[in-house]
Amino acid sequence: MRTVVSTIAVFAVLAGIGCGGKGAPQAPAATAKWPVEATGVLTEDELAGFVKALPSFSAALKAASWQPAQPAEGDGPVEYLTKLVEGMNTPGVDDSLKAFGGWAQLRPTLYKVFAAVSAVQIGSVPPEQIEQMKKDTSAVAKKGVKDFEAAKAAFSQIPEANKQMLVSHQQELQALQTLGR
Repeated sequence: MRTVVSTIAVFAVLAGIGCGGKGAPQAPAATAKWPVEATGVLTEDELAGFVKALPSFSAALKAASWQPAQPAEGDGPVEYLTKLVEGMNTPGVDDSLKAFGGWAQLRPTLYKVFAAVSAVQIGSVPPEQIEQMKKDTSAVAKKGVKDFEAAKAAFSQIPEANKQMLVSHQQELQALQTLGR
């Protein structure tokens, strides 16, 4: 089973970093609308509550035998992350999160965290890798560049403060590596 973070990283690869392929998500529309939760500013209090809830949340996902959503043909980053988050509302999750405000309290923070993780991933692609893709004139490479640029545009809608917060709290968020295991 892949972790959520590796699933998001795989999505970043499918979105064009690896030049795409059959079944790779299509370029998201320039007007892709994130759920409002994903583009809200992540506060220190929200992140602290999220980190405290992670062990209970992870245990509930494991008990439900949860598997991360896989990108479907035509999914862009907005659609994929929406499916990923909404797919985590499995039986037993709300009960396991009662002490933390329940699913309704965790859900908006999941959007903010996952969107920011993805934005950091997309933003960390070395420019030389992108330039190398642009030099490749094959149809697959051209599509990969187009998909990457579209994904980068979609993730540019995520507040910079959210990305910075995730980078500064990497240690506390290590539990994301084993979410649902």
